[in-house]
Amino acid sequence: MDIQPPKKKPVHLPKDPFAYIGFWQFMTFIMLILLVWVNEVRDMPALLFDTSPQDVNIFRGCVLTSGVLIAAIVAIGNTYLQQKRVLNSMISVCSSCNKVRVNQNQWKQMEEYISDNSLLTFTHGLCPDCMEKVMQTIHQRTAARSS
Repeated sequence: MDIQPPKKKPVHLPKDPFAYIGFWQFMTFIMLILLVWVNEVRDMPALLFDTSPQDVNIFRGCVLTSGVLIAAIVAIGNTYLQQKRVLNSMISVCSSCNKVRVNQNQWKQMEEYISDNSLLTFTHGLCPDCMEKVMQTIHQRTAARSS
């Protein structure tokens, strides 16, 4: 009797993960606004700490709501922009030939791409490990020729 493990459902990621993160951040700020208004209407300090009840203050609720909305715009906007900046700063490199993807249909040599998009210029040399391999190859070839 062969027992097969249950098949796992594939994970479906949202099309724009940054918008997904922004949505849940926004929902958090909505919950904060609801908390502000529940506090104004139900007078939470009086309920929780047995203090003297206060009247509903619409102005205070509006000011606190405005503060929460401003914080939401700054936090969500900054998070979204930073995440987009990180994504745009990633470079797609071919794992075989090390060419860099410039756009959907164009690839450039890494040296050319970096030279075109920064102030860097390239010179070439050999690291000590590669130098040792090259020298071994040269010695092997000269030994093979001389024998």
